Order: sequence, then structure tokens, then C-alpha cells
Amino acid sequence: MPSIVIGAKIRGKTIKDVVRLSNGWYIVKTEDHKSEKDFRVKAIFQTVPRIRSITPKHAHFVIDFYGKLCANKEKATKVLEAIVEIWNKRTVQDALNKNQSLVAGLPGYNLEYILYALNWILEQEDVNFTGRPGNRQQEINGILQKCNITPPHDRSGSQLAMSLFCNVALGLHPVEAFMRANLDVLPVKRARGAV
Repeated sequence: MPSIVIGAKIRGKTIKDVVRLSNGWYIVKTEDHKSEKDFRVKAIFQTVPRIRSITPKHAHFVIDFYGKLCANKEKATKVLEAIVEIWNKRTVQDALNKNQSLVAGLPGYNLEYILYALNWILEQEDVNFTGRPGNRQQEINGILQKCNITPPHDRSGSQLAMSLFCNVALGLHPVEAFMRANLDVLPVKRARGAV
């Protein structure tokens, strides 16, 4: 069985940090190349006979959040509150302990996976952030404000991802939220004639 530990390699990339989830999955940070501090987040869900993993994206969690909202708005709101807590630097374990029982029974990803993966995905967005136009920032500020979320001062890059969660919480379909954020939605583009 391959070792999933700091310093080991996965698909040629060195593991920089690792968390083992209660279901046996691993969330790992591996080196990446956009900047000196850049990293990639991987979820390893199988190690034997070979490693199988996915690269989770904030869009996956936005879609999952939408499904949770459709199932139970009150419990889904607690998921968003837990995400905001980790965005504001609460430890994942503390947010998990506080909210786990409040979201029990929701479909989709479990809260442990959501929080550990998003914690690093949002951090990655901050690390790679190089700026955005002022009018775009004002729009993001307005969306966050509608959800009564004050962005942490040092989390500028991840504000766009958080605004997606807010837009969905405010009733926008995820595809519409992605398009408003200028994120690629390939099937929609293809329907409009893009190749």
C-alpha cells in the first residue's frame, strides 16, 4: 500500500500536508506550479490496489450545497455557517464538532469532507489571487452582505467562491451562479455554439 504521508509522492507530486478522514479517505495538499506557495488539493478515496483520487473544486461543493438546500433549507444553512466558520479561521475540527449533529441526514457529501477539502481549496484561492476589477469586487461584497457575511480581511481570493455559496443560498441555481461569476460552464457554452 502506498504511504499517504507528508513528503511522499503521488503522481509525481510531493505531498505537503495530509488529513485522514473518518471514512478512510485522505485529503492531501500536493505541490503545484502557479506560484511558490501554490498547491493542489486531492481527495484520495482508494489506495489499494492503486491510488484513486479526485481533485475537488469549490464548484463541486456549491452543487452539493444546492442539493442540500433542496432537501432541507434549515440544515443546509448550518452547512454554510460551518463553511463560513472555517473561512474565518476556526479549526475544521471545532466547526465539525459544533455542526455535525445539526446537519445529520442531509444528502450528498458529509460535513467532514466538505470542511477539510474546502478549508484548503479556499486557502488555495487566496494563495493564487492576483486581484480583480473594482466593480467585480463591489458585486462580490454586495452578495456576501446579503448573506450577512463579513469577509475576513486576508481572504480576498476566496471571496468569489464564497459569493457562489451565497448566491445559491439566496435562491440562484448553481449554473446561473457560475455564469454570473464568469466561471466556465462547458455544457452551457456548447449549447450556445462554443466548441
